[in-house]
Amino acid sequence: MRNVAIAGVGYTNVFVSKRKDMNAPEMIAEAVDNAFRNTNLRPEDIDAIVIGNMQTFEGVNLPHLWASEHFCGVGKPVMRVATGGTTGMSVVHAAYYHIACGLYDTVLAIGWEKQSEGDSQVGLTGIVLPEALALVPLGLDMTGKQGMVFSGGGSTGAASFQAMSYLAKSGGTIEHIDKMAALERGNAALNPYAHLKVPNCKPEDIAATPIVSYPLRFGHTCPTSDGATCMVMCSAEKAPKIADKVAWINGLANCASEPTTGNLLEGLLTDPAEQMPAKIASKKAYEMAGITDPKKEIDMAEFYDGFAHQSMMWSERLGLFDEGKAPEMLDKGVMNLDGEMPVNPSGGVLCTNAIGASAMNRVSECALQIMGLAEGGHQVPKKVRNALAHGWGGLFQYVTVTVLGDTPRKM
Repeated sequence: MRNVAIAGVGYTNVFVSKRKDMNAPEMIAEAVDNAFRNTNLRPEDIDAIVIGNMQTFEGVNLPHLWASEHFCGVGKPVMRVATGGTTGMSVVHAAYYHIACGLYDTVLAIGWEKQSEGDSQVGLTGIVLPEALALVPLGLDMTGKQGMVFSGGGSTGAASFQAMSYLAKSGGTIEHIDKMAALERGNAALNPYAHLKVPNCKPEDIAATPIVSYPLRFGHTCPTSDGATCMVMCSAEKAPKIADKVAWINGLANCASEPTTGNLLEGLLTDPAEQMPAKIASKKAYEMAGITDPKKEIDMAEFYDGFAHQSMMWSERLGLFDEGKAPEMLDKGVMNLDGEMPVNPSGGVLCTNAIGASAMNRVSECALQIMGLAEGGHQVPKKVRNALAHGWGGLFQYVTVTVLGDTPRKM
């Protein structure tokens, strides 16, 4: 297995609710062009492309075919990936193995979404409904008269169960979720590519927003964004020729469990805050990267946090804090941009959520932090040697983890 580097990162010029000035292929091309500007490459130097989005959200099939001319895909191998919220990081992992196995030297990884041209909630229903209908003959109650409605309240409704479980077990409060949201909104104000920017955001600003599904407020939830991200990934041999600064992918893993909306066949509800896949995947990724004590060796982290409570939950499940300690760490400022363990310096998914790109942005932001190239003031002030990126998707149960470093791992 060869070492793999990230040599270039390109975002669309903005992530917004509605990108009205260009169509989806043009938006993808903008991110690709911006990624090339950070390297010495030309389109003909790319060996293969891995691209991902949630095609049900735009309601158009086979986007990797009709957009191929806009991302250097004509005449080249193209793989398309869709794994829910983890799509972007699954794309990165697929591109990694394209290179690590020796098949290709230089690969483009692209994640994108143009949610303004579709209906994400309808798209989610299209994913969940077949699963639910398959369980109806086995006794699933779709009326909500017994137990939990399978898809009631959409993603926020489901996440509220998770938030309640996490607060109950950690001793955290809704005020901690307010504080976490304010921290990340403030970080986003320093990130020129973030969608929701709230300078000097305070917990009381978040607390003033209405409850959507207790304990989650409107200010605790992510937006729907249009945008795209492209990363140039290459072998260790190619890296010095492509860019002056690179970040290395030193560990990666993924893990899935049964859907955490419920172990319905046995009449039990699974704890949606347990997230055992996060513990398993992070353990494997740390071992691959040679990380023995993540609390001390990881310098910052980017989590997939569609809802503000999750940044606290993931920091525990991924081994950066002891179980139940994240609210305390938040109160002490440990998770601040200038703290001992900065969390989501970019603002996270809570502030920018072009779903096909969201998990990829966790990796790209860690890479930029390692290279010292995070723009607009959200660069972590300390030296970042090792960073942790996390993705979350599937049916609330699929987790991807990537560990990045400033030097390649020893083979």
